[in-house]
Amino acid sequence: MKNAHVRFGWLTYVKSTEKTMTSIKLHLDRFIGELLPDPPRQAKALFISVVGGDTQISAIGAAISLGDRFMIEGPEVPPIRVCLERNAQCFKGSIQLPGRKKPLRHLIGMSEELILGNKSANTGRLLLAESDKQFVWTSVADIYGIPGIPGWADWFEGELNTHHAIAPMLGIGCNPLIVKGEKAHFLEWLSWGVESGAINFPAESGSIRWRGLGLDDIFRRVD
Repeated sequence: MKNAHVRFGWLTYVKSTEKTMTSIKLHLDRFIGELLPDPPRQAKALFISVVGGDTQISAIGAAISLGDRFMIEGPEVPPIRVCLERNAQCFKGSIQLPGRKKPLRHLIGMSEELILGNKSANTGRLLLAESDKQFVWTSVADIYGIPGIPGWADWFEGELNTHHAIAPMLGIGCNPLIVKGEKAHFLEWLSWGVESGAINFPAESGSIRWRGLGLDDIFRRVD
């Protein structure tokens, strides 16, 4: 991860009361969000990942629980106001760096939609943290319980584009997208693909091996 810091963004939190004013700016290494049509230049945050000190991370965790808004920005993402909205969850950890006495604190915030939405195949929206065609096809086949083989990824990507069933999202440190559709739609595509000869089942019977995908695959960034 040489020069990974140049790919980081920033999360800024400002809150003022009659007696105090809080202003915090943290390194933002991952962000997934969806632009809102109204008001402009605001987004619904789905996933944030920030690092900082104890006090800063505690303040951001409290702000998320209160539903407060943040300003985020990063490579190819201009400043925009975001909120994780109600029922978001936080997960905290520590990162020990060589030569540093105290560890950095790490916080991940996830929206309720991201936590619960992808557990159901009935929402018509699948939120994915990566746009790689193999990852998209593997995720759709797994979550919706669709029969298929890894080699159909190219064909499925073409069907998604033909049916305008994908939409990009805001991303820092990843390339997220939304897959639109329900299981019945995808099965219709597969039926047509097999009947037309666009895709074929393996000539030999047996189990199908799908390559496992981890966080390194999803969040890999190439220099």
